[in-house]
Amino acid sequence: MKPSNIAPYTMALLWTCTSCGFVKEGGQPHMECPSCEAYKTNFINIPQHIENAVRAGLGKKKAPNCTEGREERLRLMEEEGVATRYHVKGRFLP
Repeated sequence: MKPSNIAPYTMALLWTCTSCGFVKEGGQPHMECPSCEAYKTNFINIPQHIENAVRAGLGKKKAPNCTEGREERLRLMEEEGVATRYHVKGRFLP
């Protein structure tokens, strides 16, 4: 029986391309971004609150990698300057 005080989270790494805003869940990123073909060193891990804001804004009907999601992710990353401050770490996703 599952305890009621534990949230139903899963562990995943979110890799985000700093060139186009593409996000890849889990594992290592490919050698090139599937969206813009940038080299895999352009992938970083961004703060949880940015990804939550992007996904909340999109709702359940749109995929996280739609054009709107990628543009919003890049805008929020630019506002906070995350490309120079954040590195790869594990994260919990709802």
